Amino acid sequence: MTQDNLNAIDSGGLFPRLQQRYGLRDNPLEMETPFFPDAMRHHALESLRHLCGFGDMALLLTGAPGAGKTRILTELVRSESSRLDFLRIPTAALTSTQALARDLQKIAGSGLPGDLEPRELVYQFFRWSQARAQRGRRLVLLLDDSDGVAPELLNLLLSGFLAADRSLAAALVFSGAEGLEEQFRAEDLSVHIHHINLPALTRDDVFAYLQPRVHRAGGRQDELLSSSRLKQLHALSQGSFGRLKRVAPGIWLDMVTPQSRAAARSWPPLASLRWPALALVILLVSWWFVARQYDESVAGAGGLEAPKETVRRSITIGPEAAREAAEEPTADARPSPELPRQQEPENLALTGVSAAVETEPEPEPEPEPEPEPEPEPEPEPEPELEPTFTPARPKNFVPLAQFQQREGWTLQLVAGHQERTILNVLDRQPDNPQLSYTLGERLGQPWFMLVYGEYPSRESAREASGRLPSALGITEPWVRSFESY
Repeated sequence: MTQDNLNAIDSGGLFPRLQQRYGLRDNPLEMETPFFPDAMRHHALESLRHLCGFGDMALLLTGAPGAGKTRILTELVRSESSRLDFLRIPTAALTSTQALARDLQKIAGSGLPGDLEPRELVYQFFRWSQARAQRGRRLVLLLDDSDGVAPELLNLLLSGFLAADRSLAAALVFSGAEGLEEQFRAEDLSVHIHHINLPALTRDDVFAYLQPRVHRAGGRQDELLSSSRLKQLHALSQGSFGRLKRVAPGIWLDMVTPQSRAAARSWPPLASLRWPALALVILLVSWWFVARQYDESVAGAGGLEAPKETVRRSITIGPEAAREAAEEPTADARPSPELPRQQEPENLALTGVSAAVETEPEPEPEPEPEPEPEPEPEPEPEPELEPTFTPARPKNFVPLAQFQQREGWTLQLVAGHQERTILNVLDRQPDNPQLSYTLGERLGQPWFMLVYGEYPSRESAREASGRLPSALGITEPWVRSFESY
């Protein structure tokens, strides 16, 4: 029902029906622009753009089917093709190590000898790609739908990338469904791979995605994006762009039954429940009648039992026992039967005996010995001082503590685990006083960050980002405050 082609022009297509009912000028579900920035999509795109150009880590983009991974890669190629060379490796052809080596040989052409072993050729390919980056055009390999590739091929590509200069070698971008990260080694995933996971769309995200498209198509927001329809769109799409495009036409044409009505229709009609209800009433009446008869029979049987008499006994010890025994019992007291001889307690033999037994005084407790003095703890050895970091460019290096004490904003240009990543950009303008870098920590590993300038506000920093020296080769830096370091 909702799988029909929306671009069909015949009378049976869904888009002509939407045009006729809502007066749409265009199909809002086929609009590629504007790019949807919410739900971490813009953050993912900016991370890919920054790390593909200057990063020293492999990139992993994951998400549920229809989450928009291919759309983000398409936008990445469109916006960065002027300074990066993107090559898409078809994952369907990567069936073996020989097939991977053959594809890389086609990319390198005569730059690689043809008599190398397949695994050695993969390693040589990444070393060969370093020369392209030194000439100003870094290579980026895109592997969409990587979850269909054998894990040994993915790890072979990653090993070849790690064996080369990671800040210059061809950047790797793996894209696939959730769970693709399990195909890599844990140590590589935590140190050498930057993982970006796309979350599912929320109800507000669905509205933010459709609202500008419905407006451009000439539709009315209060009709197509009403509260009830927006609830249906979010529930049936399950937070996926792909499912949203399939279910939206059926919801807008009222071809999909609302969940509340569907739940009401799932109940059987009341007429069919008449006889089961009558049987239940008869069963309850029978149970009540039997329970009442049982209670009456139990109450009658309990009335025939004679009440038990309460027997009071007293045992007296001391000289007053004989006198109290001679006294006659009161009128309301009943004589207690004599105890058998063998059951009399030993204390009864002492009746009438007035012997006072003096208790001996308890001995005084002996003094406790004084505790021996505990030996003094040996002084712990002083910890050895950790080796300090020696920057390769001391005049451009600023400790992280001084960075955090600065006020205002700056432009972060490059970041990576290796200092060489920073030095590659510094070498383009070694005497520029605006360039400085510091050393932090990320995932337990050193993290170098290169910044440009100091600015009093975010707006002034954004204005300065458009005036960066062209020799640096960076067009969109990250505007960041010093206190965030």
